[in-house]
Amino acid sequence: MSAQSAPVPQPYICKDIPPVERDIPIDDCIFRSYTWPASKESWKGRVLFVHGYRDHHQLYYELAESVAKAGFDFFFFYQRGEGESRLVDNSKGVSDDYYAYKALDDMIEYNLKELSDDKLPAKLHLMGASMGGGLILNYACHGLYRDKIKSVAALSPLILLHKNSYPGKFIEYVVRTICVFDFGKNLRVNSPLNLEYITGDEEYQKFMLSLGDTKALNGAFVETRDFILRGRNLLTEKVYSGIDLKVPVFICHGENDNITDVNGSKAFISAVNSIEGMENKTINTYPSGRHQLTADIPAVRHQVIADLIDFLSTNKD
Repeated sequence: MSAQSAPVPQPYICKDIPPVERDIPIDDCIFRSYTWPASKESWKGRVLFVHGYRDHHQLYYELAESVAKAGFDFFFFYQRGEGESRLVDNSKGVSDDYYAYKALDDMIEYNLKELSDDKLPAKLHLMGASMGGGLILNYACHGLYRDKIKSVAALSPLILLHKNSYPGKFIEYVVRTICVFDFGKNLRVNSPLNLEYITGDEEYQKFMLSLGDTKALNGAFVETRDFILRGRNLLTEKVYSGIDLKVPVFICHGENDNITDVNGSKAFISAVNSIEGMENKTINTYPSGRHQLTADIPAVRHQVIADLIDFLSTNKD
């Protein structure tokens, strides 16, 4: 094996709490999941994590193990059409708005039942990044089981794409037009991401490059249409006004994020806080932070993880 093809070591290895891998069959999809269990003695609740577009669970190892050590189970699942999840016929599948929300409904049901079977109080917290961050914020506004959620934390949520990553109005118009026709929904569109925009940490850059070229990413037209519109809709009063006045919501966003625009997160928090009686809706921004906050330079990721654990611990009851 040449030096160029040598495997790149994973930057963070879970030595104390390795993930428990499970396949969860629901209807026509087999969802791959990873759980970092907290000890029974320190247990405070469970985090259900929703990843971003074409994301990798390994980028959350440090966050997951840190959250588990703080007393919260960390449950990660790959969405339909992503990662190691697959349909029962072994095809990849595609996730549109319907399937994105249904999967979240199903995973909330699954985790609540598991907590009930273990005779633990159902303290379930939602957390998500990028596309998943936009999804869980929407869920907090109109999701079927939003009243079962103790708190919501979003990292670099896709509310607005940054101008340096937005494909442009023309491409968006073409994608949305083609999606009107059933035959066009599963056509693929290039959706490249600049590795420099994702993280400033050289070890994580090398590791991510070993997983695949981020500039070669592509998605189904319907996926691209729905996650862009889903995020943008968070800034409409019809959507954001549906959020519970008291449920704690926390957003972490890097000021140097060139994939999702930090101004979208600021606008969302400002909008919900304009509603009379609103409580516990906050945002922290990180001047040097890029998009993948949990795999960014040490100073950024360690602060983000500490802030998230503090948020969970403050809202455990």
